[in-house]
This record gives sequence, C-alpha cells and structure tokens, in this order.
Amino acid sequence: MKSPSKTKTFDYFALSYSQRGTKNSPKFIMFHAPAAEIIEWADVDRLKPDNLTGAQRPLRDLKVKKVAKFLDADPRNTIPTAVVVALDADAVSFTGNADKKDRGQCGKLVISLKGTEKPGLIIDGQHRAFGVAKHSAMLQLNVIAFIGGDDAERAFQFVVINNSATRVSRDHIRALNLAFDKDTLNDRLVQSAGVTLGMKDAKFEDYTFVDSIPPFKGLLDWPTNKHGYIAPNAIESALAETRDRATLLGIEDLERDFFLAIWMRIKERFGPAWRANTPDKPSHLLQKVSIIVLTIYVLDSLEAAQRMSDQPLDFANEEIFASSVDRVLKRIPLEFWTVEWQQKELDTGAGRDVLLEALKTIDSNARYGRPWYDRVALVDPGDLTDQYDRPHAPKKKVKKATKKRA
Repeated sequence: MKSPSKTKTFDYFALSYSQRGTKNSPKFIMFHAPAAEIIEWADVDRLKPDNLTGAQRPLRDLKVKKVAKFLDADPRNTIPTAVVVALDADAVSFTGNADKKDRGQCGKLVISLKGTEKPGLIIDGQHRAFGVAKHSAMLQLNVIAFIGGDDAERAFQFVVINNSATRVSRDHIRALNLAFDKDTLNDRLVQSAGVTLGMKDAKFEDYTFVDSIPPFKGLLDWPTNKHGYIAPNAIESALAETRDRATLLGIEDLERDFFLAIWMRIKERFGPAWRANTPDKPSHLLQKVSIIVLTIYVLDSLEAAQRMSDQPLDFANEEIFASSVDRVLKRIPLEFWTVEWQQKELDTGAGRDVLLEALKTIDSNARYGRPWYDRVALVDPGDLTDQYDRPHAPKKKVKKATKKRA
C-alpha cells in the first residue's frame, strides 16, 4: 500500500487584491520569498516541440550567470522587478482582513507542496529566480502571483509581459535633470550590468565592461594602465564580429557575455599562452590579430554547427556552449601560439586571412591525421619542440602580406 505523499508548506506575509474586481479576472497576491524557495514550489513549463502549451522559453545559462554577476558586482545592487507566477487555487490558502475594500487584504499566504508536484508556474522571471539562487539561495525576490488560470491565460500573460516593455531612449535620459554624480552612476552601471545612462559612447561602455571582469580584467592597454598589453580596438573588432552573428547564433542581447565566455574557454584551453608577447618568450594568443581572427574562427565554426544541426543549438546553454567551443579549440595545439611565427606583419586584411587560413589548415590536418603544422605557412617545423615526430625541414619562405588597414 502506497504511503501518502508528504506535504510541505511555505508561509509568507502577503497582500491580496483584485485589480479589475470582475468575476473572471484573476486575483493577485503580492509577497516576497527566498529564490531557492520559489524554485522549490514553482516550476518552469517551457515551450518545446513536445509541450506546445509551455509558457516560457528555455532556461539560458548565460542569462542566469548574468544575474548572478550583477549581484556579485556590488552589494548595493538589487532586483526590484517581481517574478510573476501562476498558483493552483487548490494549493493556496490566504487569510487576512481588509480595512478598506480598495486597499486589498493584508494577511498570511500558505503554499502547499504535495510530493514532487509543484503548485506554482513561473510565467516571467525564471532567469532572475535561478540567477539570484546562484548568487545566494536565501536572497529574497519580489513575487506577484495570480491564482488559478488555465493554459491559455498563462500563455496570454507571458506574451503580454514579454512584448510590452519599451526601452527608455538615451535622449530622454539625457534630458532628465537629476541630482546625482553621472560618472559614478555610469561606472556602477557598466561594472554591474554592462549598460550606461547613454552619456558615454558604446565603445567606451564595451571597453569598461570587458576590462572590469575576467578573462580580460586589467589587461587592456590604456595610457593609465602600465601593465596592460591588449589593444582595446581588438576587443572592439571582435565584439563587432560577435554582434554581426547574434541572430544566426540565437544570442541576441547576450553578445558581450557570449564573447567573454568564448575567451574564458580559450584561456582555460591555452593557459600557458595567456601572456604578453615578448622577443624571448613569444605568445601570439593575445595579439590584436589573434583576438580578432580566433573570435571569427570560433563564431564561424559555431554558425556552421548550427546550420548542420537538425534542431536549433542553444548556445546560451552552458553545456551545449562549452562542448561546442571546446570541439573547435581542441584541434589547435598550444604550441601554435607560442612558437615563433615566420610572418610578423599580420595586422592587415591580408594578414588576418593568412592566420585564418592557418587555423583552417590545422583543423584539416587534425581531421585527416596529418601533423598539425603540415602546410601551415606561419610555422617552421624546425622551430618546434621535439615532442613531434617529424623531419626538421628547412625554413619556409613566406610571402609577406600587403600592409593595409582592414
């Protein structure tokens, strides 16, 4: 005989009211709850081919991390917007008293969780809930719940919420006469959320954001940073390439995070080459041409994988992203970045083509079991370490790329 499912309850101080006051309009309950508890009693019914009534898009790891990073960035950072959930009427009890009809009722909300079946459904705010929980499980979030409602009502609420927001124009913000230190506020916005009031140009916003977090933190070559060695315009160009492919890769609004995530994988893969290039200890990985071309190479490879896949690849999913990027990088040997290159002037359109062709050749060599350096014009096999079984060929003569700005 089956034992009865255990019931767990969650109690919250809440405000209940009806916005429209009509018979068929939903009743709202407003309260706050720890992020981990919301995830415990509220599910995310995602829209999938086998679940056409799902009212949420797939959970995207990059967005979850972005919320957690926002909270990690500054102890003053908070999330005032509410998570919207639907609650089953038979799993909710509310007791309270109203002093005036139009003020609603203040009272006690009890949510009952029987077994593993969750009575709540997150309509809007899944990334906030999971991102806050990643930062701190007990950090509180504002919640607006509507009671009952069928699949159609829940889908309706999702569409309205996600298609009604209008971004405030930068001109409007500039016109506001507000008493705050704009530079201080801009710096906090860039470091916490990667946005500004619009009082600094987009390039500066990109530079400040990229220079403030890993993997490029503190490495950009500013006049005020004597330890920096990465050309800021390399970041600008690589980000532009990422934005150009955002729609094709399905990463809209995540371009900067996506770019940084790619380079975090690159750093993990080629750690010993993550340093400045010096005559006695060459490392080409963080040169301007390499940052631009390697970004292009990875993005083009992901785009090709997307085209070849029967189902769309969600590159904002951490597991899919990591395996896809690692598959591209694993065929490039670390020594390619640390051996002396035969061609010096690569920061040109022609030079970038030479490096891109070298990466493609290395990939082809790996696929067909040839030595990675075979037909790679940038590399002289005689300069390589003895870990490779190969004849020490004479140095190749490499045609110098025409120097011109791309």
